[in-house]
This record gives sequence, C-alpha cells and structure tokens, in this order.
Amino acid sequence: MRRAVVGLWAGVLACKPAPDASVLVAPTRGQRPPSRHAAGEQVDANVPLQQGGVISLAELRGKVVVLEVVDAAHRDAAVEAEYAAVLARFAGRVEVVMVSLDADGWVGDVPPFVLGWDPQGALAARLLAASVPTVLLLDPAGRVVTQYSGARQPNHAALIAALHEALARAAPA
Repeated sequence: MRRAVVGLWAGVLACKPAPDASVLVAPTRGQRPPSRHAAGEQVDANVPLQQGGVISLAELRGKVVVLEVVDAAHRDAAVEAEYAAVLARFAGRVEVVMVSLDADGWVGDVPPFVLGWDPQGALAARLLAASVPTVLLLDPAGRVVTQYSGARQPNHAALIAALHEALARAAPA
C-alpha cells in the first residue's frame, strides 16, 4: 500500500507545469495548472453559444482572445465592465468569450462579449479547467499567452496587463 501511495505522489508531482509555463500564480504543491494547455500551445475548440449555434476559436484567429470559463455564482461586474471597455477600445482586434457553466446568471442580459454555454461542462472538461473561473489569453494565432484559475485578484490585473501587451505586439503596422 505504501508503495502505491508513494507512486501516486510521484505521478502527481511529475504533473507540475514546466518552470517557463505562463501561469500568473504558480500552482502550489498539490494544485494542478489552470488548464491542460501550456504557454505557446494552440487552443482549438468549438464553443456552443447561449443563443444557439457554435463559434470555433479558429474563426477568431487574427484577434487576441480572452476565453473564460465561469458560472453565475462567480460573475464579477467589475471584470465584465473591464472586458466591455477593452472591447470598445480595441474593436475588431480583441474578442472576449465567456463560457457559462449555467445560463441562470445571464438571463435577460445582453453582454458585449460572446456568451458561450457549457451546462454539461464538456468544454471545461476538454480544457481541464482547474476551477471557476479559468481564464486563458490567446494570441492572434490562438496560442496561450497566459492563464489563471481561481481568485480574481491579483490574477485578473496581470491578465489585463498581458492582454494590453499582446495587443501591442499584434498592432497593425
């Protein structure tokens, strides 16, 4: 039994992200990374939309994308207002895709961002989202720039700074 437990812990510890993985707050021992995607890795997924239909992340290539998996209990008005301001300021260059694990928190709302819907958690499972919220910042080629999961602060402020940096790097010539 002891050998099985030691082997299990060795396997868990081997799953730590690489030291250069772009995680805003590094997982502590026993925590897993925010998603299965490492920095620089391309994310391809189809996101079911709350109003019906599907959007492919590949359709958003050429834009910097914030992909956030969240539920109604973890909505944050300040974060959503900040996303709206970024969308207004950088129209056509950035897209925010919030993927709701439940639709209840957005009933009657018409958000300025793309609202995905994942009530069975299929997309969250595919991403191996560590917790709610899980947020990935993708460059115009769809590659992970940075990501975080869990507590909004200080993670969200760092994500917004990385978003501005990604937009500056992708600025039209």
